[in-house]
Amino acid sequence: MTLTKKDLQRWQESMHIHLSKSQEAAILEQFGTEPEPHVWSEQDIAEQINKFLNHGYFQHPEPALKPDLPPLPFDEPF
Repeated sequence: MTLTKKDLQRWQESMHIHLSKSQEAAILEQFGTEPEPHVWSEQDIAEQINKFLNHGYFQHPEPALKPDLPPLPFDEPF
């Protein structure tokens, strides 16, 4: 499955969220084509969008290739 702009708009409406233009562009760039030889499922796309919105990056299917990013400020103890 690939994600179109229309699909993304429906998803935003159903989740009652608003994405910025840059967020939309990043999501459509990531899910606008299939990652050969894999195929995105609707659940894969929804989970990855949630991770992107919550953590700022997409989780690579291979855990060893996960980006090495600094923790977000809210991840630090109080």
